[in-house]
Amino acid sequence: MSAEANDLYRQFCAALQEVELHPQQQLIACLGGGADSQTILDLLDRWRTEHPEFSYLAIHLDHQFHPSSGAWAQSLVEDCQRRNFPMYCEQLRVSQGSRISKEAAGRDARYQRLSELASDDAVFLLGQHRNDQIETFLLQLKRGAGPKGLAAMAQLSSRPGTQQKAQQRWLRPLLGVSKAQIYAYARQHQLHWIEDETNFDTAIDRNYLRHEVVPKLEQRWPQFGDAVLRSARLCAEQQQVLDELLQDQLTAYMDVAGALAVDPLQSHSAASQRALLRAWLEQQGAGMPSYAQLEQLRLQMIHTQNDKRPQVAWGDFIVKRTPSRHLVLEQRPAV
Repeated sequence: MSAEANDLYRQFCAALQEVELHPQQQLIACLGGGADSQTILDLLDRWRTEHPEFSYLAIHLDHQFHPSSGAWAQSLVEDCQRRNFPMYCEQLRVSQGSRISKEAAGRDARYQRLSELASDDAVFLLGQHRNDQIETFLLQLKRGAGPKGLAAMAQLSSRPGTQQKAQQRWLRPLLGVSKAQIYAYARQHQLHWIEDETNFDTAIDRNYLRHEVVPKLEQRWPQFGDAVLRSARLCAEQQQVLDELLQDQLTAYMDVAGALAVDPLQSHSAASQRALLRAWLEQQGAGMPSYAQLEQLRLQMIHTQNDKRPQVAWGDFIVKRTPSRHLVLEQRPAV
């Protein structure tokens, strides 16, 4: 094995060791079929030979978005069979509507189903890499995102398991590794992977950045990618500090059902009001509104009289103010 391949494995091991695993904990390779997730599978398979004390599984969820997706899924099943690696494959039904893109709906459905299939303290291994992080940062910048959006993807994040007893964790061990390094590893190890031709369609924003924008930026400024990654880390740190400061205030302003009292917010600045509303919405599991929608929410909910019962809706969510001047979040009826 080459020195570069060994270095990739060392980075993989270091990322897993930071998670503080316990015996029999479930480690899951999330397979999309590309070189990145297949590299994750190969690295985890090597880790498995050295660490038999854990439980292992690979999962592929077929959205059926591509006419060849069934054949792709079967090829992934056969690859795991050759490895004798436990694998689960399922066709995933994705609900679609006018208020959400097919890709976003597929992503949400995929994360939800993965969570359901895993043990409640599972660690999911995702294949996103350095290039993905740079593209995500630039996409968020295009959308006018604040620090939370510009933080892009975390190397390690967590969310409650389906039974709310433990935290499932989502690990991106290759987030600092370039796509070129991953392809080099995949070719050296003769991995099986799938090339989706839609990844080269520059009508798609992410692909346009990948093929047209980022290469030119890095040609002009070779350290551009490193600067983007550093900015993303700094934004993540700023957001973490903000979240910690906001949580104490939110706890004081919420009732046992999670409804948010409006009147205590009136003494805060407009910027603090928006930050508290965002934090409350995230805690309630809502998709984030645009800045204009958030401002409408702030003005209507905090600065109107008690006899008004305003409502603000976006996406699949609606916020209402109760007669006791508390905010409650509801799902919008399907149309």
